[in-house]
Amino acid sequence: MSGRRRPAGARRGHAGGGRASRHGQRGPKNGARRTRGNHPSVAERLETVDLLLAGSVTDAGGLWSRATAWILRIALEQAVDELWLRLAPALIRCPMRAQLIALRAFAGPDAAARVAVLWAALSRAAHHHDYELAPSVTDLRRWREQTLALAAELAAVEAHRD
Repeated sequence: MSGRRRPAGARRGHAGGGRASRHGQRGPKNGARRTRGNHPSVAERLETVDLLLAGSVTDAGGLWSRATAWILRIALEQAVDELWLRLAPALIRCPMRAQLIALRAFAGPDAAARVAVLWAALSRAAHHHDYELAPSVTDLRRWREQTLALAAELAAVEAHRD
């Protein structure tokens, strides 16, 4: 192990198999399943992003921009999860890259491509590298608006009627 700690909500491949870690939660210790209401909604996550962008959260220090990117990525993943819960629950257990491929069949190639591009940008921005600058406020605001729009678009997707 590298010794570096992964931020809450971070995900590494499909190890662990659970979805709770993707939303910044640990699995229950007594074997009980979490209900959907135990984590913040996409809207609540976007409100937290707004607080970070406004500078209202002073405890974040110099990490606020990457924390904002992480929260946006988690909100986007949650919007995709909510689509799968409605239309194809088995897909929720797949790695995110596989879900992005499957999304083409449910939300269309344009929406799927926009989700994939945003997810990749947020993933890249959320990871710290000494040789890269943190994401700018302009980028974070744009990504926030894209996350909001895509979450609404995914929420409007209906099941195929064959």
